[in-house]
Amino acid sequence: MKSYLFGAISVLVGVFLFSPEPLLAQSSKKPINIGLLYDVTGIYSAMGVDTQKTAKIGAELINQSGGIKGHPVNYIVYDGQSNPTKATLAAKKLIESENIYAIQGCNGTGVALAVGPVCEAAEVPFVTATASEIFEETLKPRWSFRVTWKGWEQVDLGLGMVKGLNPKATKISVLYQGGAFGKAMYDLAVKYAGKRGLKILAGEKYEPTATDFGSQIMNLMAGDPDAVIVYCADMAGPLAMKQMREMGMKKPIISNGALNMKAVRDAFKATFSAPPYTYSTGTKPDCWWQLPKDSEDYKILEPFAKKYEETYGERYNGIAHLAINALLIIKNAMERSLDADPMLLDKSPKEIRAKLREGIEATKNFSTGDGIFTMTPEDHCGLIPGSAFAPIHWEKGEVVYDKELATITPSPR
Repeated sequence: MKSYLFGAISVLVGVFLFSPEPLLAQSSKKPINIGLLYDVTGIYSAMGVDTQKTAKIGAELINQSGGIKGHPVNYIVYDGQSNPTKATLAAKKLIESENIYAIQGCNGTGVALAVGPVCEAAEVPFVTATASEIFEETLKPRWSFRVTWKGWEQVDLGLGMVKGLNPKATKISVLYQGGAFGKAMYDLAVKYAGKRGLKILAGEKYEPTATDFGSQIMNLMAGDPDAVIVYCADMAGPLAMKQMREMGMKKPIISNGALNMKAVRDAFKATFSAPPYTYSTGTKPDCWWQLPKDSEDYKILEPFAKKYEETYGERYNGIAHLAINALLIIKNAMERSLDADPMLLDKSPKEIRAKLREGIEATKNFSTGDGIFTMTPEDHCGLIPGSAFAPIHWEKGEVVYDKELATITPSPR
């Protein structure tokens, strides 16, 4: 696939890609080349399209404000296609042919787990959006970083929401995607349920291409659980929630942040808006306009969210903002690297990549509006527990920030 600089948007095979209108005219300084590798087709496309569109917004705003120490952000875009093999090939092309200094992307855990070793071997910083620490546990990365939830925290806070909604709740059922992400989340639910005083009556998995979930739902509803938790990263999980309601599930359904994607909201907001409501362990970008306007989070989120909503005519969301998490952390690290060595971009790509990696790993108490990150050699996610949490539900098709549930804090590990 050819590389694209951010300019006007064109539609290619139904996916947003970017036309080759150069941004370099805004600066005579050397560009900072970043490979963009989100999954804009395939089973993770609902996430990938949102994150890729937001990356464009982020690059435009940063370049309009002078770039990174005067150097424009230059994204070179490939589609991971929700396919580990194809994403791996794309990553190799970015590294070998495109002179990039980092790769940003990958929505699915399985895809990220395939791309990570390529970047590790080539010594290229990789900043991914996958939402499970199975990535770090499996890869034990030196060159790869994750800029989203720690899976244990999202699971634990979701379990806390069950008790927040009904302090007398004692039993739940869990539906989870059968891939690496879903399995990891279910294992964490088994580990953390007891800490919240909850017993799991049933755990059922589904395939992301499934369209009928009748047998799983019957097992989930047996025993009359006080709530059902769904761990998904696709469109099939929300479809299963719709079928639960149609089969008579009258208790709260709680899911993870993937529930807040535009494609999911558009398809299922009527179902989500019907009492007893569907809840999500959301993040601050999901309800940014309901945050205090004098808060640091609001001030960081507002320019990205407003530009996104003006450009695309749709609500901003936490999945979309994952691209900004990655971009801001790369920007912050590159600024510190350029402060230390203003001539850094005159050096070889290998030297630039090494300094950028060191800069990302040295990130300290850095807010992206979607949480506070502190990276260390031992922790390449670094999200401070509780700093991103903003629980939400839907009423009349609109997001409602559950301020009372937001007082729930993570359990001790």
